[in-house]
Amino acid sequence: MSRRILLALSGFALGVALGPAAGARTDEAQWLMESGKAEDALRAAELYEARVAQDPESFEARLGTAQALNQTMAIRTNANLPLVDGLQDTEANRALWAELAPRALENARKAHALRVESIEAASALATSYMFYASSLGIIRSILEGSGNEYRTNAQRLIDLDPKYDDALGDTLLASFYLVAPWPIGDDDAALEHFEQAARLAPDSVRNQYGLGVYWARDGDEARARRHFQHAVDMPCTKHSERLVCDWMKRTAREELDKLAD
Repeated sequence: MSRRILLALSGFALGVALGPAAGARTDEAQWLMESGKAEDALRAAELYEARVAQDPESFEARLGTAQALNQTMAIRTNANLPLVDGLQDTEANRALWAELAPRALENARKAHALRVESIEAASALATSYMFYASSLGIIRSILEGSGNEYRTNAQRLIDLDPKYDDALGDTLLASFYLVAPWPIGDDDAALEHFEQAARLAPDSVRNQYGLGVYWARDGDEARARRHFQHAVDMPCTKHSERLVCDWMKRTAREELDKLAD
C-alpha cells in the first residue's frame, strides 16, 4: 500500500474522531514532522497550536505542539548536545530557545497533566525543560533552581521506561552532570549515566558520541577515539537522534582529526 494511501486512511480515521478540519490539520502536522526539516516542524507546531486554541484540553494537540517545537529546536541547535570544548549556547541558539522553549514547555506541562502515565508527554516535558533551562544560561538556571526540575523530569523518563528514545533519560542526566558547574557538576555521575545509556541502547550514535565527548574532556584519548569512531561508523537509529545524525557524525570526525593531530 502506498504512503499516499496510508496517509489518506489515517486522515479519514482522524476525521471520524475529530471532524474533517481537525483531522486534516493533524494529518498534515504529522506528515510535516516526518520530514526532519526545521521549517516543517515549526509549521507543524503552528497547526497544532491552532487546535489548542480550539480545544485547550486536547492531549494530542498539546503534545503535538510541544513535540513539534522541540523538534524545531533540536534540528536548529544540534539538540543542545554537549561539546568537547564549550557548549551549544551561542547567542543565536539561546535566542531561539528563549522564543520557542516557553511555548513548548507550557504545552508539554499541560499534556503531562492530562496524561501523567504517558511516556511521550514525559519526554516532551523533559526535553522542553532542558531547552528552557538552557535559554537562561547554565549559571542562572542553576542559581534559580532549574537543576532540580531538570533532574526530576529526566528521572521520570527513566522510571517510566529507561530504554525510551535510546535511553533519553540517562542521556539528559549525563549531559547535565557533565556541563553543570561546581558543586552541581559531577563527572562520576555523568560517566555513570553515559555508560548506562550505552548499555540500554548500544546501537545509539548519540550514546557513543556522548561517551566520546566525556572521555575527550577527561583526557583519555584512546577511549575518546574509540567511541567517536563508533559514532562515525554506526547508523543512527530511527528515534530522535535522527534529527541531528549528520551533525553528530561530522563532529565526531572532526574530533577524531584533532585526536590524530
